Amino acid sequence: MTLLSIRPLGIAAALFVAAGLAAGPVSAQQGSVAGQVTDKSNQQPVAGAAVLVGGTSLQARTGREGRYSLTNVAPGRYQVQVRFIGFATATQTVTVAAGQTATLDFALTPAAVPLDVVVVSATGQEQQKRELGNNIATIDAAKITQLAAPTNAADLLNSRVPGVEVMQSGGATGSGSRVRIRGATSLSLSNEPIITLDGIRMDNTAQAGGFDNFTGGQAPSRINDINPEDIESVEIVKGPSAAVLYGTDAANGVIQYRTKQGRPGPTRWTAYVDGGTL
Repeated sequence: MTLLSIRPLGIAAALFVAAGLAAGPVSAQQGSVAGQVTDKSNQQPVAGAAVLVGGTSLQARTGREGRYSLTNVAPGRYQVQVRFIGFATATQTVTVAAGQTATLDFALTPAAVPLDVVVVSATGQEQQKRELGNNIATIDAAKITQLAAPTNAADLLNSRVPGVEVMQSGGATGSGSRVRIRGATSLSLSNEPIITLDGIRMDNTAQAGGFDNFTGGQAPSRINDINPEDIESVEIVKGPSAAVLYGTDAANGVIQYRTKQGRPGPTRWTAYVDGGTL
């Protein structure tokens, strides 16, 4: 009984020793990657940057001096990537040899971080666009006015947003425009969307102001009362989801105009001249 019990113990001890001897050559076959990450603009170390080895799960973080170390890297050629907020992602190629440490330094270039688009909800409060459950399209009216020079506020919407159509209501000069968001929704009721100017609702009906009695039946559009030069941005809420924010009248959508506001800085003047002949 004693010999039988000693024999299994001897076999287990032999296997343990063999595993320990095999671990040495296996670890010796691995390599490592080390280096430093600095700011390219001032050569200062970047702490907390993420260093990742492509095609593997190996990753590390830089220390206070911007240094990092990746161990147990199998020999081969890898793409090493460094990421950090406020800097452009940097990628370099490194070749790792067995039992050696490859040195790979990075100089990150500062890059601006794009912020989320901020829209104004029905309550007048600014909110990030991705936090809203509604489909909201935004038009940079100030930029379009400089490049395309729209003649009126309706022309500012024409061919700018998918699903928004601007159609002329008549052929006479000065006749209004009809705006349709995702087509017509009713055969008997109004299909005009709600229009707000800096949070104040405008009368967008075709007969607003009673001008049809003086224009031969051609009614102007109240949307064209807004000067395109005064508009900073336009936000369009599509579909029946707008009714959640503005009520059942907003089933045809909502168009929000935001005018330009004063900003700190030196005074700037803009002037233009129109001319013509008869």
